[in-house]
Amino acid sequence: MDIPVYKTEGIILKKTDLSDTDRLLTVYTQKFGKILVRAKGVGKKESKLKFLIEPFNIYEFLLARSKNIDVLANSYPIKEFLYLRQNLENLALVIYFAELVDKLVVAPEQDENIWALIVRAMEVLDKPFKELSKTKPQAQARGAEPRTVPQSGTGAWVKTAFEKRLLEFLGHPSFATQSKLSPKEKLNYLQSLAGDEIKSERFLRSLSLIS
Repeated sequence: MDIPVYKTEGIILKKTDLSDTDRLLTVYTQKFGKILVRAKGVGKKESKLKFLIEPFNIYEFLLARSKNIDVLANSYPIKEFLYLRQNLENLALVIYFAELVDKLVVAPEQDENIWALIVRAMEVLDKPFKELSKTKPQAQARGAEPRTVPQSGTGAWVKTAFEKRLLEFLGHPSFATQSKLSPKEKLNYLQSLAGDEIKSERFLRSLSLIS
């Protein structure tokens, strides 16, 4: 009996070791929202897939259905965001966005708005930071642009825009109107929704990307 397989575009948000050779991938997909995928044998030296499961790229995944966690059969790169790995500030922001999505999105459910938000945020940050500083808020895709650029800089308005839109898409629009909240109060609010610490926020703070 053939094992049912299916395809979907997706972005790996997180990669966790299951064993010496297997990895658990947290993937946000275009068709199904957030899912878990088991990548078997990718830790072996001879594995052809180990270079095709990098976080923060867009892939087309071929997945085999399983009773528990679907298994990665193949992966095809669609778009690689090279500057996300060459610039620490850009990478720090994307790691933060990935953690927010992972911890705030609970169940697999297709959401084109969230998919587009993640892709657009990565497109905006996929450039040298000196070029990013020239990017105007008006250039952002639907739902991703803040009305004003915060005084703390470009990284801050990208972060603010992503947080606001993600929470709105998840049914928390009131957060977008709470402009008077301090950074600490906003973090506490996000962590209360996530039910967990947002660990990558400390990384942003260490790089002075947020106050």
